[in-house]
Amino acid sequence: MKKNKDTICIIPARGGSKGIRKKNLIEFNGKPLIAWTIEAAKKIKKINRIIVSSENKEILDLAKKLGAEVPFVRPKNLSADHVHATRAVLHAITWLDKNENYTPENIIMLLPTSPLRRAKQISDAINIFQKKKPPSVIGVLCLEKYPNNLRYILNERLINLRGFKKKNFQRQGLKKLYTVNGAIFITKTKNLIRKKTFHLNNSIGFEMDFFSSVDINEKKDLNLANDFLKILKKN
Repeated sequence: MKKNKDTICIIPARGGSKGIRKKNLIEFNGKPLIAWTIEAAKKIKKINRIIVSSENKEILDLAKKLGAEVPFVRPKNLSADHVHATRAVLHAITWLDKNENYTPENIIMLLPTSPLRRAKQISDAINIFQKKKPPSVIGVLCLEKYPNNLRYILNERLINLRGFKKKNFQRQGLKKLYTVNGAIFITKTKNLIRKKTFHLNNSIGFEMDFFSSVDINEKKDLNLANDFLKILKKN
């Protein structure tokens, strides 16, 4: 294993998708969805390599044309609906070690379903990771909600989240809730190999705005992203 100080970006982009057929190739504002992520990553000097992982030849050919590396074809068994994208990243790490004797120090996973994620946000997240040295940095969106107001439904009944027995709270002093938005994941390669996840204890949440947090999985998400883009262009 040849160790180095490199930071590489892995973009998992499988060909199959249920919500939108050929989702990663669908046109969004004049170019394929995956192009937005590749082009954003290419703007960041601290990223040494950009690798697209896919089992789909059309995606691989397009990614290569756009300037990303496509050194392998992802196995079919790692391209099914139930397979988490992190497993594709782990496969890429293993492939690079075995075939190139190469293991980067840091791994960034960028999912192509976040086209409005900006290059500056990725760069800022990398800077936080390098400066503060947390186990990982993960993109999040503030829900503007508080734990005491959240419920789940069981047999049509509203159930309070565990730990919040008191019925009435003043929101002052309460912690806001955040959701992982799927836009940015950064960790050291050794952490990912050891823990098999980016979600590590004491990770830093990189807060992103509502527009850049849009995650395209269904047709309604695509419509929303198009509406957001119109608003951003006007402003």
